[in-house]
Amino acid sequence: MLADVLTSAASWLGERSMLTYVVPEELVAELQVGQLVAVPYGERLVEGIVWTTSLDEWVELEPGDELRPLHTILDPLPALQPYQMALAQWLADYYVTPLAYVAQMMLPPGLMQRSRAVLRLADHDGKMLDTALQEGSLQLRALIGLLLSEGSIDVERVKELLGPKQAKAVLKEARSHELFLQNSELDAPRAKARFKRVVRLLAKDTVLDEWRARMTILAERNAPLAPVQIIPDHIMRPRSRGKKDAQKTLVNPWASPEAVSATATLELGKRDKESLRAQHQLAAVDLLLHNSDEQVHWSANALCKASGMTQAQLQQLVKEQILVLEEIEVRRDPLASRALALGTTPLELTPDQQHAVNCIVGDEYDGRPILLHGITGSGKTEVYLQALAAIIEQGQQGIILVPEIALTTQAVLRVAGRFPERVAIIHSELSIGERYDEWRRIRSGEVDVVIGSRSALFAPLPNPGLIIIDEEHEAAYKQGERRPTYHARHAALMLGEILHIPIVLGSATPALESFYRARQGIYHLVELRGRINASLPPVEVVDLRNELHAGNTSIISRRLQEELTQVLERQQQAILFLNRRGAASCILCRDCGYTVMCDRCDIPMTYHSTEHILLCHYCGRQNKVVQFCPQCKSSGIRYFGLGTEKIQETIQRLFPQARLLRWDRDTARNRRAHEQLLDSFANREADILIGTQMIAKGLDLPGVTLVGVVSADIALALPDYATTERTFTLLTQVAGRAGRGTEAGKVIIQTFNPQHFSIETASHHDYHSFYELEIASRQLYRYPPFRHFVKFTYSHENQQRSKNEAIQLYEQLHQWIERLGLEDTDIVGPAPALMERVRNKYRWQLIARGPDLHRLLRVIDAPDWEIDIDPVSTL
Repeated sequence: MLADVLTSAASWLGERSMLTYVVPEELVAELQVGQLVAVPYGERLVEGIVWTTSLDEWVELEPGDELRPLHTILDPLPALQPYQMALAQWLADYYVTPLAYVAQMMLPPGLMQRSRAVLRLADHDGKMLDTALQEGSLQLRALIGLLLSEGSIDVERVKELLGPKQAKAVLKEARSHELFLQNSELDAPRAKARFKRVVRLLAKDTVLDEWRARMTILAERNAPLAPVQIIPDHIMRPRSRGKKDAQKTLVNPWASPEAVSATATLELGKRDKESLRAQHQLAAVDLLLHNSDEQVHWSANALCKASGMTQAQLQQLVKEQILVLEEIEVRRDPLASRALALGTTPLELTPDQQHAVNCIVGDEYDGRPILLHGITGSGKTEVYLQALAAIIEQGQQGIILVPEIALTTQAVLRVAGRFPERVAIIHSELSIGERYDEWRRIRSGEVDVVIGSRSALFAPLPNPGLIIIDEEHEAAYKQGERRPTYHARHAALMLGEILHIPIVLGSATPALESFYRARQGIYHLVELRGRINASLPPVEVVDLRNELHAGNTSIISRRLQEELTQVLERQQQAILFLNRRGAASCILCRDCGYTVMCDRCDIPMTYHSTEHILLCHYCGRQNKVVQFCPQCKSSGIRYFGLGTEKIQETIQRLFPQARLLRWDRDTARNRRAHEQLLDSFANREADILIGTQMIAKGLDLPGVTLVGVVSADIALALPDYATTERTFTLLTQVAGRAGRGTEAGKVIIQTFNPQHFSIETASHHDYHSFYELEIASRQLYRYPPFRHFVKFTYSHENQQRSKNEAIQLYEQLHQWIERLGLEDTDIVGPAPALMERVRNKYRWQLIARGPDLHRLLRVIDAPDWEIDIDPVSTL
């Protein structure tokens, strides 16, 4: 048998992405496609994935080549399912990326093992060693000394100690003396199961009854029975998975005050120690019997502490085969600390919702992807849950993608509550151990639903039957920072074709490309036009130019102040939205015009009043606050612009009695912080929530009756084809946070451009009108979806080098466009990026535009360029 293996070696970047190996006879029966294996590559072992197997006896080899045997199967279960491998092939082809990059992306981090070459001294007689020590170079003698003291050494460490050149020379010298053995070893993977040593009751039935009878007689012989001791629930009990359980107690009928108090124990004097030992051992056994649930485990220390038993007495019970110490695997559960409403009952569906479910998993499903366009609060999540329940009844599993797991906590908890113990979570903020445990649960079929960010699409479900992409318009589904630059929506649609299963794209503001395909009949459009038991909040647009003319220079308009006053009087809640953090976005000298810039990024630094620092939002560089102008030395430094910190200061001054909460990247740096802020506001611990776009996504807060958009103009001036779409989406989404409870809601949008069609249509919750205006503009200028874009970005510390590389690539692209005869294909640029210098590197860009750019991409040689296929932004 032969196996084509996708290796973790340097051959990834070459044309031969697969290497062929002979499968040893003893491994033929165990080998499966998709397994992780170790194979020889040069002088070392590398890890790889079995991609194909065959029984062909004839293989065409290059001169001098020979087939080597596969070394080891690292995991008996396949790491990749066949449908995942088909998707990987498509991703590698469409996004012009080596297949191994894609395959590794589908595995949990820390699973792939690194190989290392290890040197040891050969088992020779002392004469050869003495000769080498006398005649060898200084470096060789030092290497022998290291090996004599340490036993072995990595070749990489030799290179670090001596440098590549000297290391190469000394290794060559060492081989000439035949003193060394070099072997290749695989490091242990960082991702592995966690085990815990626990105590389990081994004796049963008659054996246990006889032992208890003997111990009871012994315990009662010289020591009176102690009063009942109540032992509080111990640390080993599993975490609660719903509302907090009432404090449980464990009754220890053998525990006595003497067993608990060290002082009292000393006063026992001559009392029979055997009797006391019997009491403690009986107490330990009773505790194990009381907690017979398989999910409750006692560690040796916890059991000894609770029963008063010593470690020696525990070992005696083990020796008598009453108890046994064993290693058990402990699952790392990402939901362990969350309170879940377990087994929630499905809600009664409206006619529109029932129609949506039928189109996904019922008789009305026609094989096309479903675009579920539902206004905010229209019940899309309940449609998802009932569609998932239907495919689970058929023995299949489902995937729900959410844009950012930390910002969609409520949706995650609803899914986990509806399908208790059968939900896995996958996202980048989990620890390596949590990711690994969840991945194994998914692969083994213990899970019905996988929910997570874009990487959850690659979960190895045994039989997937439905994929749902919630908030499908979100840019977070696009991976633009590293290869492959895939879009999870596009990849999910292809996976649906491979598996022939329904794909649901859900949003209140669908991506323009998605709605265009629905209009073309490529997708099945299903709409939810009404809110559940509520109506959309009215939106009022405030022209900030009129505020200035009326003498109001505050960043909060008079109208918004009035509404905030009423909300506080009624003891309701409000959200204030501004998509910029910090207190001042520009620090300027009024005397000479000097602006404080980041010296690594060439963009203005932002003032953060909480930390009292100047911060660059692109590279994270911090500077001290400037009091005097560095250029003209005057004291005319002033702080302009606004951010969420400035809003917080202003609101606190206007409404000193209000309880405020700020939610942005500065206050929520991790998943736990997001959850704490959400819980705090949902529990009415604050009156006004001030935040960036984080608060615009997926929040269902019944107490919010007012949403104020402090400035709707921030993104409108950016030179990007999708600027107006992003503005409309953000305004519509944040407006949808108001009026979701029993109280009516209201939205106030402050702007200097009330006439702009993205603001005007958002104020009427009118997606269809916005779409018609925006799609006409896209068609006029041949923007997506009418042509594809590819963004090329080059970064270098030398500004002239970046410019020259951009000019060279421009010329190369033009030559190939002409040579290939690519009509309707052009190049925009080269030009500096909007933020030319970021992290001390100068960035130049080109944009290729055309109906299909893959023929061009496959012939372009640009290894040092970042190439983003179908970018969601050209900035």
